[in-house]
Amino acid sequence: MVTMMSVEKINGKIEIYKTVTHPGSLKILMVLNRGSAGFTGIMFESKLSPSVLNKLLKDLVTHNIISKNGREYVITSKGEQILRILLELTNAL
Repeated sequence: MVTMMSVEKINGKIEIYKTVTHPGSLKILMVLNRGSAGFTGIMFESKLSPSVLNKLLKDLVTHNIISKNGREYVITSKGEQILRILLELTNAL
């Protein structure tokens, strides 16, 4: 049985949902799942433009999906959980 959320609770989650379902977010999480990386390293590995990467990194940090330690980004436990779900969904397609 699927547990239903109230509309108010869903509204609060929509921004996070939009961030994690962006194709670039999956690429970023896959890069960071291998270890911490700086902006340039993530950009080259993910092949995202600097402007898109910058926005996604800010949003992912804001939602505690990744964190920034100095100049390096790392995936959080919440981010690892989201990555597992995204990979399961991708594999099911």
